[in-house]
Amino acid sequence: MLAIPEREPSASRWASRAALFSFGLILTAAFLHRVIGMPTPIAFNLFVVGLAVAVLSIVCALVAGAVIWHTGRPGTARVMFAVCLSVVILAAPLLFLVWLRDYPKVSDVTTDFNNPPVFSAVARLRGPGSNSLTYPRKFADEQARAYPDIKPMVISRSTEEVYALVIDAVKRLHMEIEREDAPDGSAGTPGMIEAVDRTLIMGFYDDVAIRVGEEGDVSRIDIRSASRFGRGDMGRNAERVRELMKEIQARLDSTVPTAQDARQAGKRAKQEKADGPKSENRRRSRDRGQ
Repeated sequence: MLAIPEREPSASRWASRAALFSFGLILTAAFLHRVIGMPTPIAFNLFVVGLAVAVLSIVCALVAGAVIWHTGRPGTARVMFAVCLSVVILAAPLLFLVWLRDYPKVSDVTTDFNNPPVFSAVARLRGPGSNSLTYPRKFADEQARAYPDIKPMVISRSTEEVYALVIDAVKRLHMEIEREDAPDGSAGTPGMIEAVDRTLIMGFYDDVAIRVGEEGDVSRIDIRSASRFGRGDMGRNAERVRELMKEIQARLDSTVPTAQDARQAGKRAKQEKADGPKSENRRRSRDRGQ
């Protein structure tokens, strides 16, 4: 009579299935959020469900392990696979929390604490559960300690010229512009720009507001970058403000005449001043000849 081999415990099969389901669910939620723009709360809820299934997988693996230990039935490989995969899944949010402690608990960064640029156009893009559009005053002290370099930009150019350069900088950073209000000198209103940016890996949505105003003979740029969800941003809003400032400065430097052009213009001006009326007559004759 042939001996019938013992079957592995059903708990071991459920443990491996649950681990694979948890892994697939989390990857699917991340993919749909990043690629097709699944709402962040829905993706977050799917992520939490995936973590719960990973915990269930470990429980099933422990039950199966106890049965295998006492009966000697097969299934150890499934149990080990389920435990290892579930531990990796559960370790990801724990590592995230550890990294989060190294950054200030702010999700809204601005160059002007007293009068930050206001969000209006992006309000329609924010759904239930998103952060408030009003700047939290409690963030000011944390930001001042963590990011002392985040300050307004003061530029000795007209607001119209600076506004155009800022628009160019925002487009070069591939942000999606939602609002463009040019400055109006007669009405005394500053230029306002609102845009949406996404993080590189997970594709979280962040909102950006830029104000270009006039202060005497100079223009002032104030920037605000805020996360739609979450109490911490791991420094990504401050980094976005720095990138904007760097790009704006690059646009400004690219429109400044070179030193050689300035010297040539100066030489021409000095020569025309020295020649006096003769130089003016020669210039008029040359213009008529053309």
